[in-house]
Order: sequence, then structure tokens, then C-alpha cells
Amino acid sequence: MERILKHLRIGWRWLTGGWRLFMHNPWLLGGMGLTTAVLVGVLTLIPLLGGLLVALLAPICLASAYLAIDGVRKMPMALPASLRMPALQQSPWQLVGVFRNHAHVLPMAVACLFSAAAVLLTNLPLQVLGGNAWVADWSSLEHVAQAGVLVAMLLVFTLYVVFAASLIYALPLTFLRDEPLIPALRHSLRASRHFAVALSVLLGVLLAPFLLGAIVSLFSPWAGYLVSFSISAVVFPVIAASLYCSYRDIFAGRNYQAGTEMRRATDRRITGADAVTQ
Repeated sequence: MERILKHLRIGWRWLTGGWRLFMHNPWLLGGMGLTTAVLVGVLTLIPLLGGLLVALLAPICLASAYLAIDGVRKMPMALPASLRMPALQQSPWQLVGVFRNHAHVLPMAVACLFSAAAVLLTNLPLQVLGGNAWVADWSSLEHVAQAGVLVAMLLVFTLYVVFAASLIYALPLTFLRDEPLIPALRHSLRASRHFAVALSVLLGVLLAPFLLGAIVSLFSPWAGYLVSFSISAVVFPVIAASLYCSYRDIFAGRNYQAGTEMRRATDRRITGADAVTQ
């Protein structure tokens, strides 16, 4: 229990650090979040291909967000008022900022293909276990069909979490440190597994817009969509900044390949820093 509480504090520390980074330049990061929310909202309306397109573009947006956040962290002061509007106007183009370095094109293409393949393979259990039942009216399904849909949805959610865990640190390792992508995927998965409880804090905040939107949509579908969209415009960049903070905490040293002992040392270091800041 003590370990869980420590990791929950670590997750909260990452979240508050991400919020401070966001407030350092909310015009640039907020504009990127708004553009991402619009892009995701439009793509999800496309039948069949919408989810696949989101999966293809997600690594590009997240990697570009890491690069932008890294630049914000290095700013000596908060953004001056005279530069706020130019930063807001520039924010949509920052979502493809990863391509400014030609060396990033190939690993980015591999990451996008990996993301799309993972989504396709992840959706297979939903089709195999749930069949067409998951698109039907829930009340009209038999208990066996309902159970199949629930099992399929739980399995899909678990696979999505594993897939995300393999990317969230692989992207900054690859595009901020120029590490090879494939080993970075493995390092990301290991780190995410070790700090799963801390990352669950960020995951809970990330899911909040969709849950709130789903609740509001029970009364008004358009209001639910508007609530989800509005909150996502802030939540997306804050969570990206929080993940950036966690990346810097976990991978601060160059010896993260050492394995379990390194992760334990990192855990102690982060927890100690957390205690100092409180």
C-alpha cells in the first residue's frame, strides 16, 4: 500500500509539473491542443477509417508536442504578451514540427505504421469475441452476448494501454535523444510497467473529457460533444507535458538500460524529489 501511495504522489507530481509547463506558454500548447481536438473530432466522424487515421497521426502529434514542450521548458521566462498571438497562430504547424529534422522522417514513418498495425490488431478481439453484437442495442442483447461484448471491450482497452505504454517514452527517446526506435519501444514498455500506478493518474485525467462528454450526451448529444471537445483542448497538452516531465524523471541518466536495479534507483530518486517538493 505504501508503494502505491508513493507512486500516486509521483503521478500527481508529474501532473502538476505538466500544468506548470503548460502555463509557461498556454498560447502555443493550448493552440496545439485545440487543433488536435478538432482533428481527432473530425477524423472520428469518418466511418471505418476514422480510427485508423487517428492511429496514424497520433505518433506525429505526440512527438511534435514533446519537441514543442522541450522548447517551452528551455524558455527563460513565460511568453511575453507581444508574442502570444504569433505563438497561437504558429501552433497548428507545430503539430508536424517533428518533420523539420530530416533524420526523423524514417523513424516517424515506422512509428506511424506500428501505431496503425497495433490498432488494427487490437480491434480483432472485439470482432472475434463480440461480433456484430457491440453495435446493437445493449438492451436487446442476450446475457451471453453482453458478456462477450464486455470481455472484448476489456481486452481491447488492455491492449490499447499496452500499445500506448510502448510509445509514450519511445517517442521522446527517439526524437529528443536520437535513440533507435525499436529498442526505445522496449525501454518505454518497461518503464511504463514499473510506473503503471503513477501513469494511471495521467490516464484518469486523459479519460475525463470523454467520460464527461458521454454523461452530458445522455441529455444532449451536441452538448456532450462540445464538452468533450472543450476540455480536450486543455487536457491533451497538459497530459503531453506531464508525460514529458515523467520522461525527464525516469530517463534523466544514460544508464536506463541497466534494468530493474536502475528502475528501483529511479523510483527512489523520484520519490525523494517528491518528498522534498512537498
